[in-house]
Amino acid sequence: MATTTSRTTFKVPGLATSDGILVIWPHFHRSAVFTAGGYYDWSICYYPDSLYDSDSIDLCLQLESRGTEVTISSSVSLLDPKATLPPLNLVKPSPPLRFDSEDEDRRMVTHWVPKRVLREALRHGYLQGQSGLLFQWTITVIYVPEPELMIPVPELMPMPMLEPELTPVQEPRPEVPTADVVPEPMSDVPDVAPLSMVPATDVTYSVWGLLFHAHKAILAAQSPVFKAELSEAMKKKQAIGAPAAIIKVDGMRPDVFEALLSYIYTDALPDTEGQSDEDDDATQMMCDLLVAADRYDLERLKLLCERELSKIVDVENVAKMLAFADDHYCCALQDACIEFMVTSGRMEEVVETPGYQLLRRKHPLILVDVLEKFLIFHNVY
Repeated sequence: MATTTSRTTFKVPGLATSDGILVIWPHFHRSAVFTAGGYYDWSICYYPDSLYDSDSIDLCLQLESRGTEVTISSSVSLLDPKATLPPLNLVKPSPPLRFDSEDEDRRMVTHWVPKRVLREALRHGYLQGQSGLLFQWTITVIYVPEPELMIPVPELMPMPMLEPELTPVQEPRPEVPTADVVPEPMSDVPDVAPLSMVPATDVTYSVWGLLFHAHKAILAAQSPVFKAELSEAMKKKQAIGAPAAIIKVDGMRPDVFEALLSYIYTDALPDTEGQSDEDDDATQMMCDLLVAADRYDLERLKLLCERELSKIVDVENVAKMLAFADDHYCCALQDACIEFMVTSGRMEEVVETPGYQLLRRKHPLILVDVLEKFLIFHNVY
């Protein structure tokens, strides 16, 4: 039975106070419509008070496509906004669920999550400051084959008995009990065959004239943007009846695209061992890789880049980094920059940097947030 798995993130505003109290957004919240499973449009709704349990929240997945039916399995995890902790499984993969856009009772599925689980997640560090709740919804579309028409055939003569081939019996592996611990990180890399069984590359990208060869199936499984891009290239090929053209990538350096492909295949950031935190090239590389991750909708890679950039925030670059975080909607990096400006005791030095002057001209609203937190932290109110 064929399946297609997609993942999307859904953020709910929230606050973890300094004394360990979780404050959850008290109002209804809905995501933008997104595509998952290839051709199906969905949205996610958040309700602060569950219909099933007063001390729970409801997360609802709704089919937005019209005139369609689809069977899926869904699950929900909680992500660490700083990407330092593995995804926390909140809702296990469901049994197959049949959606029908024309039936109001079958357009939506609701998963309820106890608030005590979220409070426990706060204790383990999943919620920090004003980063909110970052959920990851996994949607697996199950393609149910049409039943085949059974045609009776005449009974055949039985085949002669052959001498059975003896094969050694393998002892079953003993089951190892598993402890109730936080699950391992959920990798973005799809399950693929061993390298010796992977076919030759079947797509080529050109970046500044340099060619990069890859596999369509792996790129499409990782990134909906790659999937749409490859689908469009295939349509053009079929329309003109010509061999597939090389796909040109604009607005990106070759080393950044190479690092992007490396992450897709290995689930790891580029090796920066031996590079100093003061290395401007390494910092620029991480910023450019974050922009590339945003461009190709690789949410986990974006979070990992935010985490690495958060480690090198200092007086000279914090204002510039905060402007960058505001431009690219990087909540974790933004929180790290604001925390440094508020708690480091070096705000006077930050104000003198060229980056701060640029921040004041182009991002005045974010400075209002910095000022409010600064006053609260220093008990000025």
